[in-house]
Amino acid sequence: MEYDNRGKVSLWKSDKGGSNPILTGKVVAHRDIKEGETIDIALWKRDAAGNQPVMTGKIQDIYSAPNNSASLEDDLPF
Repeated sequence: MEYDNRGKVSLWKSDKGGSNPILTGKVVAHRDIKEGETIDIALWKRDAAGNQPVMTGKIQDIYSAPNNSASLEDDLPF
């Protein structure tokens, strides 16, 4: 079975210093993403050893509550 990394995030600590970023990494999309679209991201710190990322995480669609605009009276049989 092949590892599925869709919707995953990994970050590595950069040792370059100077004006370089502190962390670099990758986001693997779990679907097509449109320009300007907002996607939730969550990151967890890891005890990294060797060539392991110092943070991992996941991306997912922003949660939106179901639209319950219909009245409860419409569902009642009496």
